[in-house]
Amino acid sequence: MIHHVVSWTVREDLDRAPTVARIRELLVGLVGTIDTIRSLEVVDNVAYPGKNQDVAVVATFDDVAGLDAYVVHPEHQAAAAEIRELVTGRAAIDWQD
Repeated sequence: MIHHVVSWTVREDLDRAPTVARIRELLVGLVGTIDTIRSLEVVDNVAYPGKNQDVAVVATFDDVAGLDAYVVHPEHQAAAAEIRELVTGRAAIDWQD
């Protein structure tokens, strides 16, 4: 199982709540479209604003090939392009168990 976590900081000139909601809508909308997704959840930060990033996606895939298929999928690429317009910072980690 591959675990994939990406977190972002919402641009300061945007309202946080609707921006997080849009990011959630974009990413959750990929479930059922990209068949390699085993689970996907979008979570928003509830502690230490200004220190922590604002929102993250936590997804699982069977293997790295499944993650790779997700990354290059045109629907993911479109969502990622829109998300890049809404955020300023990004961090990611992938691990296997």
